[in-house]
Amino acid sequence: MKHDELMRYSRHIMLPEIDIAGQEKLSNSSIGIVGLGGLGSPCSIYLAASGIGKMNLFDDDFVELSNLNRQIIYDSSDVGAKKTLVAKKRLISLNENIVCDSFFERINKKNINELLKNSDFIVDCSDNFETRKIINEYCFKNDKDLISGACIGWKGQIFNFNFSSFNSPCYECLFEEIEDEDLSCRESSIFSPLAGLIGTFLAIETIKNILEINNSEENFIEIDSLTNEIQKRIIKKNPFCKICKNK
Repeated sequence: MKHDELMRYSRHIMLPEIDIAGQEKLSNSSIGIVGLGGLGSPCSIYLAASGIGKMNLFDDDFVELSNLNRQIIYDSSDVGAKKTLVAKKRLISLNENIVCDSFFERINKKNINELLKNSDFIVDCSDNFETRKIINEYCFKNDKDLISGACIGWKGQIFNFNFSSFNSPCYECLFEEIEDEDLSCRESSIFSPLAGLIGTFLAIETIKNILEINNSEENFIEIDSLTNEIQKRIIKKNPFCKICKNK
């Protein structure tokens, strides 16, 4: 590790759970972030600042004025621009040591294998159930850790699925009855700082997964930012789940 990297990540390296070996592990990791909105913005910023070696960014949207109260990677001058291009530029400006590729594409069943094949860990920051379910099935079939988040109104959720584990549940275990087109958080109300909180939690969980220090049994966290209540739960595999029941 070069001297400037030792200085940049010194506060990480001082943590015994990370040290130099852990920081090098982060620098050798490859992360796919799907969605660069309210969750993807803070998540990508902290992952870049933390020294993730390779970041692949996926979004097919443009910056809108209504995004700016919570999508903190953008500013007023970016309205109308492709989110992927703006985010890539900002992240490399934040940390020139990382490699960052951007893809102005929407993840779907036809392109997901090609788009996510070079990402070892997947962070789902998308805003609709259709995309979340597609990503969930892909990660399950390819034994890739999936860290997924959502927030609406005052409440947010974080899911952490370790698909290399035989007993890991999946996203479908919880939401099998929800039709893809029925629900989307795209046009829903949301408390601005909550998006930053959930996005930051996604970065935390991703880093701990990479370092293999995520020892908590709870794979689901729910935060109510109105009451400041935090609940942690263990989601168990649904024996009738159409995605993971046969593993």
